[in-house]
Amino acid sequence: MKFSKSQLRWAAATAGLAMVAALPTGLATAQPEQQNPGPTIKLIVAQKNIKAPQFGKFVFLDPGVYVAAFGSKLEFQVQRAGYSKPLTITEITHPRAGETIMRRLPSWVINGWNGLARFVRMTVQDSHGKVVASRISGFCPNGNPQKTNPNSPATSPFPQVCSSDPFELGMVLGLQRGWAADPIGGGFSGVNLKLKLGNYKVTVNILRGWRKILGVKLADAKAVVHVRVVKGSNNCFPFCFNRRAKHIKALPELPAVPIMKSPPKADLPDLSPLPSWGIDVSNFKIKHHPAVAYLDFGATVWSGGNARLDVEGFRNNGSAAMQAYQYFWHNGRAVGRTRVGTMGFSQYNSWHFQQFAQYRLLNSSKSLVFRSQKVGFCIAPTDPVNLVLPRATWVPSFTGLQGACGSPSALWVQEMLPLGWGDTYFQFIPNQSFNITHLKNGTYYIEIIANPEHLLHETNTHNDISLRRVIIGGKAGHRTVRVPALNGIDPER
Repeated sequence: MKFSKSQLRWAAATAGLAMVAALPTGLATAQPEQQNPGPTIKLIVAQKNIKAPQFGKFVFLDPGVYVAAFGSKLEFQVQRAGYSKPLTITEITHPRAGETIMRRLPSWVINGWNGLARFVRMTVQDSHGKVVASRISGFCPNGNPQKTNPNSPATSPFPQVCSSDPFELGMVLGLQRGWAADPIGGGFSGVNLKLKLGNYKVTVNILRGWRKILGVKLADAKAVVHVRVVKGSNNCFPFCFNRRAKHIKALPELPAVPIMKSPPKADLPDLSPLPSWGIDVSNFKIKHHPAVAYLDFGATVWSGGNARLDVEGFRNNGSAAMQAYQYFWHNGRAVGRTRVGTMGFSQYNSWHFQQFAQYRLLNSSKSLVFRSQKVGFCIAPTDPVNLVLPRATWVPSFTGLQGACGSPSALWVQEMLPLGWGDTYFQFIPNQSFNITHLKNGTYYIEIIANPEHLLHETNTHNDISLRRVIIGGKAGHRTVRVPALNGIDPER
């Protein structure tokens, strides 16, 4: 089963709506004159006075304070040269047309792959002026960006997600000119605080280090919101979900393209699996039955190379399966295709390409112990992996299961991995995860194989396998797993 991080976070999106209103149109005249090579950064508020519902003794508070970029866009590149190398962050500015300035920033400003570290402080004072809460937050400029006024550019070039799995290689962060993002709520639930009913003053400040780096004026780095905490009126604390199914837009028809047995390398993707992550053990005890244990894990296969991965399925004479074709793209245009396997319809409403990946558990000698029964995949971009590649797609047309994985009656489906993006599945369903109930304690390896039958055409097939070492221990009813860090990354246990 697959869940993108953006989808998991979206479940909480409606919880803060009672506290954050749309940005007022009066901000259209609030754009300051550009003075620095980079953008002018300032805090703006959605409303000066808001109500926040209390559930029990707690309030999920989002004051609705936004970090906005005016004059030009705010842009950063975060990347690492290899898994043994540290993350680096570079600010990109464009002071004049055709001119680009790149400035390396200190390492303390990076909050891993989650965005910018220690960006703002939120202070909450009660009606007597006493500070009752103080929080320092990072800032994901990609998170739920919004236009500040009707004259803002219609779209943003940046991906609408920051964090991915721990083995990401390159990411682009930024705010479009005239756009803003909320560093505290991020469009989700806000900060969980224990507050009594009553009136409060919330002050948000951009911290001194960031003011210096970005040249933010002191007056632009402070915002105040007055909050009245009131009793909550429903029982959907803390998250109120919109349970309506999302509408999936129909994909455009593609022109007929010729069969291409030997597509040029310039038009091919490069599939590669990242090391497994999110590894844990699920122990189950059922009355009158022996205990069972499963090794759960996450697996990401991503697409680099020179072009997107595009796999499309077509019905053939009313068959229950679809014939799958790989399409080849050049300069944004489909130029060829070839047969690559089959697609079948899964039990939870999506068409699965059968030959995308394979998961195996190996022993300490790297011999096969188990093979996961997960064999089908609805290919879709769930996690950015390396968006600093040339021609990488920053904003896919869809992410996760919001794409066109199809319906049972579909005649055709198109499944894609844009350049620089990965497809993550978490294996925690029996038979997809590994049954380690009777496995001896010791060292094992989770092996992920991309394109296992080499049916898909790609630039390089020598990087189609990844291994992650795990150490299984414990006893019946309480099996355990330790996951050593890989080049210092992701020490899960």
